[in-house]
Amino acid sequence: MKKSLLSLIWFVFAFAAAYLSLCYLVPGLGIKLATEPFVYLIESLRHMAPLKTAVSFVVGLVAAAISIFANKGK
Repeated sequence: MKKSLLSLIWFVFAFAAAYLSLCYLVPGLGIKLATEPFVYLIESLRHMAPLKTAVSFVVGLVAAAISIFANKGK
């Protein structure tokens, strides 16, 4: 139970970090919009959401798998 919860936490953290990285650090996936910061955040999360979700899901799975395999010997 504890190992699966830890791998779930790693998955969620890696998914969120990858998604936000894709929103702000990859030039082709970002947006150019002059507006309030909250509106900019919402629109950047929506822009190309299926692609960003798929890539972030794979990154999250890799992070969870590493967590599982690292704890396998313990």
